[in-house]
Amino acid sequence: MHDLSRFLLLLHRAAREVPFEDFQEHALTLLKRIVPFDAARWGTARHDARGAEFHAPYLYNDSPETLSDYETFREHDGAGRWCLAHLDTVGNFELHALYAGYPYPGLLNYIRRYRHMHALIIGCRSGDDGLHQAISLYGAYEDKPFDESHRQFLQTVFPHLTEALHTSLILKMERLRPCRCDAIWSLAICDASGDYCFVEPSFREMLRQEWPDLTHCTLPAPLAAVSDSRAPSHLQGRAVIFFLDVVKDVVFIRARARMPVDALSRRELEIAGLAAAGLTHKEIAKSLMLSPATVRNHLQAIHDRAGVRNNTELIEQLKRAGF
Repeated sequence: MHDLSRFLLLLHRAAREVPFEDFQEHALTLLKRIVPFDAARWGTARHDARGAEFHAPYLYNDSPETLSDYETFREHDGAGRWCLAHLDTVGNFELHALYAGYPYPGLLNYIRRYRHMHALIIGCRSGDDGLHQAISLYGAYEDKPFDESHRQFLQTVFPHLTEALHTSLILKMERLRPCRCDAIWSLAICDASGDYCFVEPSFREMLRQEWPDLTHCTLPAPLAAVSDSRAPSHLQGRAVIFFLDVVKDVVFIRARARMPVDALSRRELEIAGLAAAGLTHKEIAKSLMLSPATVRNHLQAIHDRAGVRNNTELIEQLKRAGF
């Protein structure tokens, strides 16, 4: 009981204090103090006709090649099928023995190659769109199986692990939410395949504003294409502006309604920002190595495009937009 209480205390504290980028490694390291596993897989998956399709899960002391190799024969994975049929229950599998009698030698070669001799596996539904959250713990040695106490411990803490990860995600999202503007920002989080891990109702409304005919429940293709860059980026839509940050294969998305200042070019935004900082025409010209007359012309064009009459109104709109 002491181990369980201490683990839960440290886990939920870490959800608030450990950066999201490091949270899963930290949580699994805490778990390893009690359940002696050698490798782990933790992430989202979708159940299709071939079994569990993993969406870039976090791998703890495991090779990325395990995912591509698993794809070859995942429909023959008996342990995986059992877990999909018994959600919210930890399965304790001696994989080296289970697959020794299978007519698919690739499975046995797979678990020997990656030293997945034993496994504790559990999954649960995550939302109403067919997504699952799953954790697999692997033991590397045939003579060191997991026992019932290990299975029961994972059974008890699994809901806490998923909730703590959700807390870490939301706190990361809130840190990305702009707080120095009056615009209403809507937030969403997707996994590497574009399935939503978290989405605010107002974000779905903004998706409908931008793509009225959108019917599917995953990230729209234009946003998915932008997220593939794996760098902070944005998409200026017809009605909505989207900003994307990709962290550990998780896509954090902020969205707000378009404003007139969103039509400004990069150079115009640079000049507008300097004007908002209080610089004079001459100071802006010197900073950008332009003539004062050119700066005045730029500012007049900026005022016209933003629909404002002076720098005071321009500053107010920039503030509302979050620039």
